[in-house]
Amino acid sequence: MNCRNAMEICNEIRIKRWEMMDFAQIHGMSHNHTIRISEELDKLINEYLILQHHTPIEMRVETKDLVVILQEPFYNDYFL
Repeated sequence: MNCRNAMEICNEIRIKRWEMMDFAQIHGMSHNHTIRISEELDKLINEYLILQHHTPIEMRVETKDLVVILQEPFYNDYFL
């Protein structure tokens, strides 16, 4: 997963949803391409949800006056 923000992913979700709806109206919900677009949409939604469930963690390094902010996922989400 690359470093995209929630706004970028939301825009991609919106575009992918319209793409899927337009294609499904012409070719049907069970068409292979409609299903493929739906799977791509699911991946984008999952990426957005994972991004939203990350909690920033502050970690201090003793040898330098440096603060590093890391993201830690809710691990329970991965094991549902």
